[in-house]
Amino acid sequence: MRFNFLLRDSFGWTLVFFVLVALAVFTQLTKTTSLKGLPVWLRALIKAAPALFLSGLSWYLGQPLVALGFLLCGFGDILLDIPEEKASWAFEAGAISFAAALACFSIASYQNQLPGRPLWPLSLTNIVIALFILRWVLPYIRGSRRILEVSYFGILIASNVIASTSTVPVFLGSSLWLMSDLSIGLSTNISNTPANSLDTLGLYDLGLYFLAIGFLNL
Repeated sequence: MRFNFLLRDSFGWTLVFFVLVALAVFTQLTKTTSLKGLPVWLRALIKAAPALFLSGLSWYLGQPLVALGFLLCGFGDILLDIPEEKASWAFEAGAISFAAALACFSIASYQNQLPGRPLWPLSLTNIVIALFILRWVLPYIRGSRRILEVSYFGILIASNVIASTSTVPVFLGSSLWLMSDLSIGLSTNISNTPANSLDTLGLYDLGLYFLAIGFLNL
């Protein structure tokens, strides 16, 4: 495997991805100010554009399982951007979509394990960080959403452990995704938490990028 920070040695594909990320982060940062009038469906589609681009690229490069994972991420991005007053079911559907995406990436990681699994001990640090933050956040989560969020984070942590058996970019991408969702958990449930779309969406999209490098640059 080649670890070179470009998607399949292509500056063009890499540039397109990061332009889409910049647009996604900008629309999220300004959705309550200068772009307040932007239609919800368009803002959600822009947010999902990086994942959908990687899905199309993965399919083009003959990686259907990875393409499905990124497609499910795109669906999750769209669903979680729909206001609850417009669709109360969107949050649950988005979480399920992301969980299914994690399952796809876990299978792909399992299929591309490194001999001896040298990165596995590093996942222990992520487990400790995740459990510490979850212990902090859980008292603020009420109702049925508590079961859903705990289940999702359990899948996320397990997928990170599985990713640690694979290559460096796969584990790095999984870890950035984990940190992004932990940041979302903090900012959503605890007020005055210093997290915004650049922290959360930026980390998540960067995580997807490294996953793509790990799975596509083979």
